[in-house]
Amino acid sequence: MSLTIKPSEIFGSVYIQMSKSDAHRALIAASLSKKPSTIRPWINNVGTDIEVTKNAVSNFADFELIDDGLKIIPKEKYPKDITINVMESGTSLRLLIPIISALGINCTFTGSKKLFSRPIDIYKNIWNEQGLLFDIKEDSLTISGKLRSSEFHIQGNVSSQFISGLLFALPLLENDSKIIVEGELESAPYVMMTLKTLKSANIDICKQSINIIEVYGNQEYSASDYEVESDWSHAAFFAVAGALGGEVTLYGLNKYSIQGDKEILNILKYMGASITYNDDNSITIKKASKLHALDIDVSNIPDLAPIITALASTAKGTTKLYNAGRLKYKESDRINDLKDSFNRIGAKIEADDDNIFIEGVEKLEGGETTSHNDHRIAMSIAVASIVSKNNIIIDDAQSINKSSFNFIEQFRSIGANVIL
Repeated sequence: MSLTIKPSEIFGSVYIQMSKSDAHRALIAASLSKKPSTIRPWINNVGTDIEVTKNAVSNFADFELIDDGLKIIPKEKYPKDITINVMESGTSLRLLIPIISALGINCTFTGSKKLFSRPIDIYKNIWNEQGLLFDIKEDSLTISGKLRSSEFHIQGNVSSQFISGLLFALPLLENDSKIIVEGELESAPYVMMTLKTLKSANIDICKQSINIIEVYGNQEYSASDYEVESDWSHAAFFAVAGALGGEVTLYGLNKYSIQGDKEILNILKYMGASITYNDDNSITIKKASKLHALDIDVSNIPDLAPIITALASTAKGTTKLYNAGRLKYKESDRINDLKDSFNRIGAKIEADDDNIFIEGVEKLEGGETTSHNDHRIAMSIAVASIVSKNNIIIDDAQSINKSSFNFIEQFRSIGANVIL
């Protein structure tokens, strides 16, 4: 799908969709309970990644739409052998692998070649050590055998999703386990989100220190009435749109959220945008006369790197995104692909293995570019049209559907001129 966006003035308000990260976790916890749970709010049309997890846990539970919620009704028996198409959802795959093994289910995961080329050796090494089948191919992964309680050593600088997957799985095992994080844990807020979800399901986790987590075995997930937060990752696109092009008011966000991508407000503030917290709990972001560059550590906020790139593309000075190495293993090689995608439309970006350098220009030139089939790059390029001299054409904008069913509609609602 090709998308053309004309330069536009921006003004309006947006109600932010539910958090993808929170929804993944809520679905998993509810499906592992023995009694029905509800998740609110819920709508039929969610992003592709959430549909992947919902379809996966349908092996353990049935679903019923009720008012603004989703009722999850656990099945009495689980199948012994299943196949799950995870498409391009790395979160679904990494969270589900240990859960499936903890339940002793034989499973083949299918999906895109790009997904199965992303790092997964942390699990592979554990499964091999325990003598379990872990057969990874170009576009599939087959696992078999039951995961056992143990002491699990996890590198903290690869992905927090491996830790979150184990946190969901280990309470189901017979004995206690321990997760030891080696080195500094990156994307720590996502682990905190997992712990929050587990607490809502009455799962007892003992965090002995920043690098040692003890997980008690032989626990049961409790049913809950879970309220999914709105998504700060998604809100960042519209917040930056306000800072670049006029004024945007965001509704539905929890300003006390533990979501790491809430950091976008601090970044906007320090770069010079106006942030107002309104009496009705909405947040208004207004355009600054001129944004200025900033050095930003993205180790805990890797999903913000694409939209920060759009934000910094016309900021005065050179913005440095550092501790960015893991971006190479996202939906695309986000270090090199961000450089390519934005330089095609007139940005001045250089990069190395761990840093992205964005030298602000007066205006982007516009023209045709690609998202490298990365939903966050596609939405960030769309937002960058606000500071472009000419139209921007994204030749593979269908990637947006991975995380957002209504980004284009909402972007238009605040003044963007989008042509399908």
